[in-house]
Amino acid sequence: MGITTTDTTGSAVELEFELRDRDCFFVDASTVADCRVELEHMVNRSDDRLLEYFTVEEAAPDVVLSLVEESAAIDEARLISRGVDGGLFEFVVSGPCVTTTLADTGAIARSVSAREGVGTVLADVPAHVDVRRVVEQFRDRYPRSELVACRDCDEPIPLQSDSGVHTAMADRLTDKQLEVLRVAYLSGYFSWPRRSTAEECADALGVAQPTFSQHIRVAEEKVIGQLFDDSDEP
Repeated sequence: MGITTTDTTGSAVELEFELRDRDCFFVDASTVADCRVELEHMVNRSDDRLLEYFTVEEAAPDVVLSLVEESAAIDEARLISRGVDGGLFEFVVSGPCVTTTLADTGAIARSVSAREGVGTVLADVPAHVDVRRVVEQFRDRYPRSELVACRDCDEPIPLQSDSGVHTAMADRLTDKQLEVLRVAYLSGYFSWPRRSTAEECADALGVAQPTFSQHIRVAEEKVIGQLFDDSDEP
């Protein structure tokens, strides 16, 4: 599919790619294990590596972890929670991926998933970004990709949830506090029994355990304060 405009002053655009590049772990895993893989969250670590959380359905966790051992891009992997036919996995990744490829062009990945060897990537392109450049760079990086849809976005690209509760909570937190809180939640730090310790969460983020504990305590205090404080003070 071709891009019919390079206008960078109009409305935002949503792009949908399909890719079959087996060097992308999520595509390869969905092929080999005949399963569905979906990216839940990604964090840029201070050591230039990525912390990624993937949900896998219709595949035994041991099969997924065995595939990780064969992947040169994944440095560390951990099963966070085991489901009936899959689970939530935490990966520390080195090297480029679809989300960073898009980010380098100014686009924002909305969702990343794969099933039976076909990956689907939805990306939002802000109005000031050249759509053609985004497509060309993505396809240069992933030769076995295809642009299957290019749609105008009627609404501004959301930087955070439209939920009033979520926005009010997030506004009280720094970016780092929100990041730590989200990783702690995904890692099962708040679950009972706890699925990840403070040390494991800190290791995943690439920070010292006291640093993680400081951020999480301050974030908890702010979130709980939002629930019980009737004042207008931030």
